[in-house]
Amino acid sequence: MAMDPIADCASADDLGAWLERFAREMGFDGGRYVHIGHRVQGAAAAERPPLRFLSTLDDGGEPWRAGDPALPEVVHAFKPFLWSTQDDLSRPDRQRGWLSVERLRGVEAGVAIPIQDYLSGPAYISLFSQTESQVAAMLEARALAMIGLAIDFHCKAKELLSSRPASSGVLTDREVSCLRHAAAGATLVETGANLGIAPRTVELYFARATRKLGATNRINAVAIALGSGLIRI
Repeated sequence: MAMDPIADCASADDLGAWLERFAREMGFDGGRYVHIGHRVQGAAAAERPPLRFLSTLDDGGEPWRAGDPALPEVVHAFKPFLWSTQDDLSRPDRQRGWLSVERLRGVEAGVAIPIQDYLSGPAYISLFSQTESQVAAMLEARALAMIGLAIDFHCKAKELLSSRPASSGVLTDREVSCLRHAAAGATLVETGANLGIAPRTVELYFARATRKLGATNRINAVAIALGSGLIRI
């Protein structure tokens, strides 16, 4: 398989064109890239748009839709896996609705390629419009190539695609500063000394930031802030 180097991409349009070539080279009709990011798992989180999204459909204008049944498996998987649009009454209504839209597109099955990014949160590329038997054959023959190219794509996408600023508008400057200090390894006492506030006050800022980001604890809040580009170290 001969693919143009992902390093040659210089814009979101270039990435979209590369993603389409990638899908075609792998034997599929199209694909989506979804950077999930760090998030609390659950029904509410499933409705939250991902950090980054790119699709080959409609010249990349396809809006992100909640309900992709591959998402819960992606966050824990390391190998590409097959997905099918066959209806399943045991699935939640949101997932069944998502699959019904895919069937209307003529999609029967596809493959999800997980990308585990500890710093920025998981992502995946989903390739579609093949029968299950064809997808199974592609997985057996090209799984390793899929993984390597998907990782390369994700790294480039983080450079060229702006992340969704879901949380940056709700955090105060002081809350962001506390998160930045924590990401750099500072203790509560050190953070308070650097900012000129008491350690107890630092704890209050952390508690507010954790709540606003929908995080489970301080470490998760720092991970979300780093993954979304809200803070850098």
